[in-house]
Amino acid sequence: MAKSWLARVGPDLSLAIRIATVYFFFAIISIELFRLGNGIAVIWFANAIGVAALSRLPFQRWACPLVMLALSIILANWLMGSSVASALFFLPGNLVEVTLGAYLVRQQRRDAGYFYNQFSMLKLIWLGVLLPVMAGAFVSAMLSSLDGRMPVLNVVMHWLEGSAIGGVSVLPAAYWVSVHGLAGLKRQLTQAYLPALLIVALAVATLVPLLLPFPFIYMSIPLFYIAYHSGVAGTVLANLLVAVNICILISLGYLLPPPTIYSWGYTLFYLPIMATLIPPLMLAIAMDMGRSAAQALHQSERRYRSLYQHTPAMLYSCDLEGRILTVNEVWLKAMGFSQNEVLGEMADKFMSHESAQQFVNQIIPQLLQYGACQNIRQQLINKQGSAVDVLMTAAQEMDEAGRTGRLLMVLLDISDKVRAQHLAYHDALTQLPNRLLFTDRLEQACQNNSRTEGKFAVVFLDLDHFKEINDSLGHEIGDLLLIEVAQRLEGAVRSSDTISRLGGDEFVMLLGGLCPGEEADQMAEKIRSVIASPYLLNGYPVHISASIGLAYFPRDGLDGHALMRAADEAMYCSKRAGRNCFMNSHC
Repeated sequence: MAKSWLARVGPDLSLAIRIATVYFFFAIISIELFRLGNGIAVIWFANAIGVAALSRLPFQRWACPLVMLALSIILANWLMGSSVASALFFLPGNLVEVTLGAYLVRQQRRDAGYFYNQFSMLKLIWLGVLLPVMAGAFVSAMLSSLDGRMPVLNVVMHWLEGSAIGGVSVLPAAYWVSVHGLAGLKRQLTQAYLPALLIVALAVATLVPLLLPFPFIYMSIPLFYIAYHSGVAGTVLANLLVAVNICILISLGYLLPPPTIYSWGYTLFYLPIMATLIPPLMLAIAMDMGRSAAQALHQSERRYRSLYQHTPAMLYSCDLEGRILTVNEVWLKAMGFSQNEVLGEMADKFMSHESAQQFVNQIIPQLLQYGACQNIRQQLINKQGSAVDVLMTAAQEMDEAGRTGRLLMVLLDISDKVRAQHLAYHDALTQLPNRLLFTDRLEQACQNNSRTEGKFAVVFLDLDHFKEINDSLGHEIGDLLLIEVAQRLEGAVRSSDTISRLGGDEFVMLLGGLCPGEEADQMAEKIRSVIASPYLLNGYPVHISASIGLAYFPRDGLDGHALMRAADEAMYCSKRAGRNCFMNSHC
């Protein structure tokens, strides 16, 4: 049990000794430089050390440091010539000041937040210095009234001026070190120019009282420069050094208050010290805030730029006329252009004709009217002239006045998806719709024309003796022949009609608006004649014909299966009739 108690108390005792040692050091400096009658130190630095150290510890760990601080107060006063009774006289006020200040500062739970803005710094000074100093002065005044050794007013005035100025001088620096540690202090001292600036500040604070009137004004000049150049970290260190230097000058008689007949007259002499230290500290916080804001803005811009450049989507922005303002690397890589070739150009320059018309006449007006558009199919043309299929989502960016500033475009490259869909529904050799796509369109045609009482024809076509050509001239010529037949069929019918290769040498067509009669016969003859025209494939003259069968909706069937069967039967009628001809269903 004793070992566990030692294990628990040991770290607290070690920390308490370190805190008490620093406190004792500053107490000795204060007493040595500014000791008045009865051991009152005019500018008392030590309590700020206690406030800064305790405020960083949990409340349950305060007991040991407070005991060690009490011993430091008694020991410092006793070593500097005060009696133990006199030292005990100042103990309650100092402990109240340290405890209250640490409690109030810790309750805010700000840590480094005290250095983020001027109001927070003033709050640190108010909670950690001014309020505790008033409480400590009150306690000491009460003891003095009971003891009767010193006038109460003198005790209050000396306590207020000494602890307030000492706290303002030391607490910002002590609290900064307690937050950032000695490693942070070392980093600041190795910062470029800061040691030299601190030396300049000390030199100015030393020389101006000897050479110039109103010395506090001149002392603040290097402090303001340090605040501008080095921010809070440099300023709290400079303030501490300058304050100690002022104490040394006063103790040596180089900086003396003017004669006064009033007991509070000396207080007016010490007020300029606070006026010298606080404004540079406020400037330093403002400078750090500005630097932090600028750095945050820079990082935000860098993250935005990185996100813009490296997002997997193709991004670009343009003005209200469609002129490209920015473009990311993904867009440039997909399109094969350099940035210089793109910026300032009209966005529709890089689109297919249909997409360009859609962009100018539909997308931009929609963006300006509604502010956004989503999932619009577009086709871009890259530097090599190939199509890049994309899905566009766009929005308008508003300026501070609420006006449209620019248009932001996000493009998802769906070329692979489009190609995969194309391969799933098209013949790989001829690029015509395959059986799956043709069947779907045929069923849709049946449903639509059933409602509208429309008519259409299904044309089944089989090449005559294709196998013999394929065997004699080779598969390469056979493939070229199939491709040429597909192209001739596309040229013979309307663009709204559907032509499909079912496989091998079989083709089927869906011709809208045709019904049995002269027009259908003329179309069938046109197809037969186009196929029968001579071919020249890789230097080989090739001749081939086709047997064609026609079926009509609704006469020969009301669904795709019935119409395909009827057209197939009509095609076999053509075969039996000698080939190179066409037959209607029910031959």
